[in-house]
Amino acid sequence: MDKAHITIVGTYPVFMTHTKGLAGDSPELINHIKALKNMHADLAFYSADGGYDSFLNHSNIWYHLNAKPIISYSSNAVINQEGEEERINHWVNKKCKLGGDIHAPMEDKLKFLYEIGRKEQVGMCLRNQNIKDETFDDQYKKRAECEKIHGHIKGTVKFDIRRVRNQSRKLYSLLSFIAYQLMVLTELQNKVESKNSFGRYF
Repeated sequence: MDKAHITIVGTYPVFMTHTKGLAGDSPELINHIKALKNMHADLAFYSADGGYDSFLNHSNIWYHLNAKPIISYSSNAVINQEGEEERINHWVNKKCKLGGDIHAPMEDKLKFLYEIGRKEQVGMCLRNQNIKDETFDDQYKKRAECEKIHGHIKGTVKFDIRRVRNQSRKLYSLLSFIAYQLMVLTELQNKVESKNSFGRYF
């Protein structure tokens, strides 16, 4: 099934990619991270559903966007020992000849490990932090507003491609997304206070 992957900042849709068939969600995330990085997006959190749950996605969000990854994890998720401080220190010390400093702040240690290729270990550490964080569920609940906007986008510009030729589906999805962005821009230009309220246009 074709799918539109949409990134929203605040209440505004800023980037979209399109995948075909049975392509997974997770590999798409790096494209969205790169797009946000090119926009110089200033984010405190980056939230995503469980389809994007991977150690690599956690570390990529944290490293490239300087944002806390808020990604839903399964109910049977466990603390990964390789992501605990003892193992972080072990690998930083083991790679001291490359510049690892066991006395550095944890953030610097994680950046060092990411940059020498231990990205998944960094992701394990970040995911462990989320599992231990008692406020994580409250932070993830804020994503409900994002889901409402996703639904509004798809209900407004109709991403239904069932009768569209295979060769044209990606273009159709992208044009639908751009059409929605143009309506958002119209609201911004006209200082409409109620965001994403397009009923008057139809």
